[in-house]
Amino acid sequence: MKYIVLISHLCFALLMFGQKADIFIEVSETEVSVGQNISISITTSLNGNIEFQFPNHFQKGYAQMEGMSQEYINGKSKTVYYKNQNGYFTDKGKYVIGPATIKSNGKIYRSNKVKVVVKKSNKSIPKKNDFNRNLKTIKTFYGEINVSKDEIYEGESVHLNAKVYSKYAFSKYGYTPYSVDGKHDEYEIQSTNPLALVEEQIGGESYYALELDNRVFFPVTSGTYRVEPFGVDIVDRRIYRVNADKKNIAVKSLPTKNRPVSFNGLVGDFTFEAELSNNEAGLNEVITLQLTITGEGNLHHAIAPELSLPAEVELYADPVETKGYKIGTNGFKGALNYTYPLKVVKKSRSEIPEIEFSYFNPKKKKYITHTSKPFLINDHTDTTDIELIQQSAEEDQSSLIVKGENSSVVHGSEKSSEGNRKWILYTLLVLTVIGGLLALWLFIRSRANKNEKVQAIPTSKEIEAILKEIDQYNITSDSNVLLSKMEECLSAACCYLLRTDLLNVSRNEMFVLLIDKMDKENLSDLKNLFKELDVVRFSKQSTDVAIKDLKSEFNHLIKKILSKTA
Repeated sequence: MKYIVLISHLCFALLMFGQKADIFIEVSETEVSVGQNISISITTSLNGNIEFQFPNHFQKGYAQMEGMSQEYINGKSKTVYYKNQNGYFTDKGKYVIGPATIKSNGKIYRSNKVKVVVKKSNKSIPKKNDFNRNLKTIKTFYGEINVSKDEIYEGESVHLNAKVYSKYAFSKYGYTPYSVDGKHDEYEIQSTNPLALVEEQIGGESYYALELDNRVFFPVTSGTYRVEPFGVDIVDRRIYRVNADKKNIAVKSLPTKNRPVSFNGLVGDFTFEAELSNNEAGLNEVITLQLTITGEGNLHHAIAPELSLPAEVELYADPVETKGYKIGTNGFKGALNYTYPLKVVKKSRSEIPEIEFSYFNPKKKKYITHTSKPFLINDHTDTTDIELIQQSAEEDQSSLIVKGENSSVVHGSEKSSEGNRKWILYTLLVLTVIGGLLALWLFIRSRANKNEKVQAIPTSKEIEAILKEIDQYNITSDSNVLLSKMEECLSAACCYLLRTDLLNVSRNEMFVLLIDKMDKENLSDLKNLFKELDVVRFSKQSTDVAIKDLKSEFNHLIKKILSKTA
């Protein structure tokens, strides 16, 4: 009898062990990023109340479904109960989803567990925000304008958005945006997440929240800025009107005390770097000075710093501005580059003095100035002037003549043989000086002839030869040489049009000389073409399509210039 009872218990245990879990959890993705939407699904064949606790830092979304369905397996019908919920994690980490439990026929059944790894993401996500509000004032529907700061400095950014809270889910609504009075700049933050209701816990109660109209404002002047409220009409069998309260933002003037001379209106937190492309350059060679401003604030108000250049260097063209920043909740974040093309007009040692960059830091409530190091150009170049050599030689000759005369007076009473030796020495010295002067004259003449060759006015045949050479270059592999030759050909065509040498003339001066030689439209096209060439050459942001279009504009303009002189 005991054996029969033991065997029956063993069979019952094996039967229970052989059954599959009657409640099961599935997760759409187990390796996700912060803010990435996932779906959690719970299925069971048991009829009962499913108990499930979502993990910490999981924000439930709007898509929630519960119900049952019929499945047919091997001709048999099976009822399946399900519960689905979407949402996302608000913080990185490793999370365990489950177990879910269900009670049926007096027994509690537990589901499996699913591990989810959440990685950090660069995308912004909506987070829960209690706003320290009095919950007694919250009705069924409630609207609020969220202001990141209610007191700021002029030029400092402030983030605003509209948020609607509801005890019930809704899908149809009409929105009237808020507005800000006073002089300001405003920019909208484009969200990558779809517009949807998000469930938030406020004071132990659940609300459906809808975030709208994310914008960043930059007040230009001081004073009190009033934010006029938004309005939302929620449609649910009838129309419910939701209005927010007005908000005020106090904008303070920037302090005048200790304001640096180099301050140009930037407000935020920035760093500053300066870099020279080459410290050694030949005559008429163009080098570049790049200034980089990196940080977060009102970067869109930045102005290219002015340079104090030595006489040996001139600004060849306007600086090229390259913007690498994007709008965020704290203003524009990223980098801004200014590339200055500098032309060496005299090959001698020169120095670009220190460059100052200043901004106002609202957190520290003070001005901050960064100063670059000075840049030496052609520091190792021999700058001995020929005129100084010639003058020195003439002084040596005069000194020798005086010395010879004194020598003849002092030693006039000496023997004739000794006097002859002195005169021979004197003659050799004079001949040496004359030979040196002759060699110096020949050197000056050869350099003048060389300059005359360099400064010769180009001919139409030479320009056509450059054009043929340009056509032989490949846009992809020879882009740098191609762009350089295009600029050389443009300059040669301008020389040919003006019938004069432009070797020592800056580009802006050349444009002035061309006013009487070209019509307004063609001169404007020439300026734009030079500027586009600078952008592609110095900013290092070029594509084959851009260079191809640039070459087409170049050919069209060159034909116009040459036709003027035909």
